[in-house]
Amino acid sequence: MAKALLGQRAFRDDRLVLEAARLRTRVRDLETLIEHLQHDNDRLRDNLREQELVVPEPVR
Repeated sequence: MAKALLGQRAFRDDRLVLEAARLRTRVRDLETLIEHLQHDNDRLRDNLREQELVVPEPVR
């Protein structure tokens, strides 16, 4: 069964190994970027809420 899933090749294709490693690195970088963007978004949302709470008096 494993041979059917992996194929009959007994050798590794180094290009595929390198591509898989590159893609894992890219995914990790994108996950880090998402975390930073979520943090920035949360901070901006909190700042906006604080500004909404401090409503200046209307000018007459």
